[in-house]
Amino acid sequence: MGTQNSKLKTQNSLAAQVSRAVVWNTLFVPLRLVAEVLSTLVKLNLLSQAGYGLLALISGANNGLGTAIDMGTQRAMPKYIPELSRSGGPRAVLRLLTAIFAAQLAVLLVVAVGLASWLRGPYLDTLREKILADPKLGALDQMQLLGLLGGYGWLVITAIIALLFLGICYDIFMAYLNSFFKQRTWNSVALAAGLLPQLLSVAAILLLPDQWDILGVLGATVLAPTLAVALAGWQVFRLQLADLRLQTEQEKAAGSEKAVRQSAIHHLQSAIPKGFVRYTAVSFLMTATDFVASAGFAIYLAGDIGDVAVLTAGAALAKMALGYLYTPMVGVQVPLFSRVRQGEGGTLNGAYQSLVRLQLLLFVPGGVGLMLLAQQALLVISPQYLVAAPIVWVLVPCLFVESLLTTAHNALIVYEKLGVIIASRLLTLAAVALLALALPPRLGLLGVALAFGLSRVAAGAWATGSGYRLLGLRWPWRFTARVLGASLAMAALILAARGLLPTLPAAAGLAVRLREAGLMFALAAIGAVGFFTALRLLGGLDAQDKAQLMKLKLPFKRWLAKLI
Repeated sequence: MGTQNSKLKTQNSLAAQVSRAVVWNTLFVPLRLVAEVLSTLVKLNLLSQAGYGLLALISGANNGLGTAIDMGTQRAMPKYIPELSRSGGPRAVLRLLTAIFAAQLAVLLVVAVGLASWLRGPYLDTLREKILADPKLGALDQMQLLGLLGGYGWLVITAIIALLFLGICYDIFMAYLNSFFKQRTWNSVALAAGLLPQLLSVAAILLLPDQWDILGVLGATVLAPTLAVALAGWQVFRLQLADLRLQTEQEKAAGSEKAVRQSAIHHLQSAIPKGFVRYTAVSFLMTATDFVASAGFAIYLAGDIGDVAVLTAGAALAKMALGYLYTPMVGVQVPLFSRVRQGEGGTLNGAYQSLVRLQLLLFVPGGVGLMLLAQQALLVISPQYLVAAPIVWVLVPCLFVESLLTTAHNALIVYEKLGVIIASRLLTLAAVALLALALPPRLGLLGVALAFGLSRVAAGAWATGSGYRLLGLRWPWRFTARVLGASLAMAALILAARGLLPTLPAAAGLAVRLREAGLMFALAAIGAVGFFTALRLLGGLDAQDKAQLMKLKLPFKRWLAKLI
């Protein structure tokens, strides 16, 4: 009886941790959303299209190099940190993080030397070629951008190297916070990391002359993560120090402090847990294929700097919506599956279905609404990017479906079904190569978007089918049908009401566009009410999800439970 009560208590404790994580993730959404929308509005309206495209190319290079330097450790840390903390305490965790930092720093030094010397010229030449290839770019804008690369190319390279170092520190600190469900702290740091670049970029664009705005944004993208890393590092240092003190006291009480210290000095190989290298190798393959099948890589397939800007704008709108809809799940899936595997409560299939149901509830109506309102949203943001609407229509179903399918992928990686993961990622690479050769020549920029979007869906479908076969994961089909039915009802309501919106002229001023944005959000709210009403009529939430909802510390939760 005592064992059963202990197991039930552990299960409730795990559920409470996950619930708190979801709540804190969600509470921070509005502030991040406002900051990113404001920054996007300023960048798309006050930066030239070519300048926006140039910044996207620099960001893409940083992401690609960061993927190489990470070596797959970002995905691995949330799995191994809790396991090491459980088996060896905070000292074992500290050894692992130190080893990861040292390895990544060594790779960064090699990359920095190469980028600052023999790779500098070829990379800057690639940027110049994109600028010169744009027939729509005016002579003055072209001359300014080429002059920037000629006079300040070294500053671009320096910014990339600085961002790579800050990325190493940030990923390690945030993985530590994620691993222990420190979502309030994690979200505080993530909020700073999300707000500061946006606010500093806006300030740089508004305050600096036109020829300096791009360099100002680059400076902001370095200064902001510096502050975020300092904040995250302080939080991790404080938490780790408290844990180390507690472990030292326990060792003193047990008389084993000296033996443990000697082990840390004489057995440095213990810093790397068993299976970590193999796991990170597979994780690196995952991260690398994620980058190849992303807009950050696809923009280098675009014909000129204008196409780069259009593809980036469309992808940014789709990813921004997906990012905020996914926010409740940030840092939850891998630690949750890891704890289920360790026997801390719940079943794998139960955890999987709960996560999928929550994502269905967010992604399906959110994706449908975004596709229906994509043109209005782009007109409000910047009329010159209205041509990016087809990019949004293509990417929303691809990226949203792939995010749903990734849940099984995360379960497979936690349960170390590495052969399946490797196969799915090789499938991604093959799909990207084939689609990138076949689609862009026929469909142009839309083909580029389809190439990386469809390749992600293919890999996710393979992972979900393998999860069904190997782990017994079962898709919640009945709930899926209810959500799809409610989304269709919502779509009909939005289509009927969308015709009532006044036509927004391309030359509309800021006040008119803000009014249109308000009407668009009101229309989205009407659609949301229609969705939840239809979902309630179709059966609403499953009983276990309603029970979990009632455990959350949310205002109006009883009313919410009755609504859905």
